[in-house]
Amino acid sequence: TLKGKKFIIATGSRPRIIPFRGLENVKFLTHKELLNLPYIPKKLTIIGAGPIGLELSQAFSHFGSKVTIIEKERQILPRFEPSIAYELQYYLEEEGIEFYLNANVNEIYEKNGTKYVDFDIKEQSYTVTSDELLIATGVTPNTEKLNLENAGVEVDSRNFIKVTEELQTTNENIWAAGDVAGKSFLETTAAKEGYIAAKNALENAHQSLDYDAVPQAVFTTPQVASVGLTEKEFLKRYKDCKCQTIELTYVPKAIAIKETRGLVKMIIHPETQTIMGVHMVAPMAADLIHEATFAVKFKMTIDDIIDTVHVFPTMSEAIKRVAQSFKRDITKMSCCVY
Repeated sequence: TLKGKKFIIATGSRPRIIPFRGLENVKFLTHKELLNLPYIPKKLTIIGAGPIGLELSQAFSHFGSKVTIIEKERQILPRFEPSIAYELQYYLEEEGIEFYLNANVNEIYEKNGTKYVDFDIKEQSYTVTSDELLIATGVTPNTEKLNLENAGVEVDSRNFIKVTEELQTTNENIWAAGDVAGKSFLETTAAKEGYIAAKNALENAHQSLDYDAVPQAVFTTPQVASVGLTEKEFLKRYKDCKCQTIELTYVPKAIAIKETRGLVKMIIHPETQTIMGVHMVAPMAADLIHEATFAVKFKMTIDDIIDTVHVFPTMSEAIKRVAQSFKRDITKMSCCVY
């Protein structure tokens, strides 16, 4: 029994298992079990096209598995910029991964070790068979055994703990941080939230985290990275925006190393030209996104990026190039031009 004046709940999450019809009778895998398989399955079905599903799909495709992904949304990476998701899907399909999007799973069953998934897409029925089935449909919080109601801590409809911007729960002496708070499901934000919750609990610091300035990445090849608002999110808040997208074929370093698969999209405020979001699929995108993160965090404009000298030739010039594309035709530019 622990006693104290202040508490922080950081009990994390676990894989979310949607109760598809028949799943209780099927030996399925989460990402943890998949990574501990003693063999490489000839055929692997993955339900869920989020970061974990895509990262593991490509890994096992490279290992030699025939991979099929079933996703209920209209695009892979549903929370990401659509053009970036479509581009990544194209590359994964080129490698042999098969996608079924906008799919409604009807039933899952198993016969003689073979897994079957029956689903519909626009009233057309499909069945996919495989040696192994991975369920990669997000996470669920570890809250149900905490008896939170006894402490007056409320949860939402998905059992994530309700918190304020300062991560305080409905009990003024209890804070929550990490996955259990349901704001972001990244290791980096969990660590930052824990720090903020502790500062607020112990020092009454009234700190909060700007989630718009938190970068995220998907470790496929090429990688996906994102920071700030998507075009859809920006339009919800501000009704109008300016966006530009460039292909990596206009980045000299990408041409030099023959890694031109990818796009970079930048979203700016139409009046102030402040950079509001940057989204990319590119080699080393998880590293490249940090310049964009500073731009979003410190409300930099496209001129701030353009006026900054970048090393040539580097992949990071992609950020400069997309900023320049708002003001000139980059298809007619030689390298290093301002």
